[in-house]
Amino acid sequence: MKNLFIGLFTIIIVFQSKAQQVYWNCFNIVVDNPTELVTALDAFMENTDAGKSFTPASLTEMRNYGTKYSATHQLCFFSPDPASLEANRSKLNNLQAGVLMGVWNKTVTVESSILGQSLIADPSKFNLPYGVIYSLQVSDPIAYGAAFSKMISAVEYDGAIELHEALVGGETGVTHYVVVRTKDMATWIRERNKINASKAFQDFVVATSSISNRSAVDIFSGMLVKQYNVQ
Repeated sequence: MKNLFIGLFTIIIVFQSKAQQVYWNCFNIVVDNPTELVTALDAFMENTDAGKSFTPASLTEMRNYGTKYSATHQLCFFSPDPASLEANRSKLNNLQAGVLMGVWNKTVTVESSILGQSLIADPSKFNLPYGVIYSLQVSDPIAYGAAFSKMISAVEYDGAIELHEALVGGETGVTHYVVVRTKDMATWIRERNKINASKAFQDFVVATSSISNRSAVDIFSGMLVKQYNVQ
């Protein structure tokens, strides 16, 4: 399940500007006992020094996805500093993380993990709880990004529309992700239909048809379960 990172929809982070890049590392997981996992995560992330020192994190429940995927949840970590993101792993090598790792080993199976970064995103809207992600293959990232930026500046959307890049761990052929955030599924459907009917979106489709493989697109949705170390 290497092309899924819906947990990115559900984190609240306060950054200095919309242009600041956010790096993320997401684990697509099959959870046998979600209640037990959330309890262990709460205890570690909220009540231990090691957990409190982690970068912001979110746990998301998968809602809609294809039959080839089996992950039930996604656990994601975020930071504008890749060194801080990398340092998270070392913070699990202590007694404080013992209970969490015991539950993790018993109830969680990791399907895949992905490292990526934001390209066009407004972090002030990262708190919207419902998200839909489109994974795609782009052959000319600069031209695609320019067309994407032009499109989102020309439409009105009750939520956020973002562009992210897969760095490591993405499904073969997947290079980028379009992330759409909003407050709930009904709002997403309403706004989706409005955007798809707009001239700006139709122009975007025409401009990017030769530089993106639309047949490679997968679409997924998810809803926030829990978030940690947010401002």
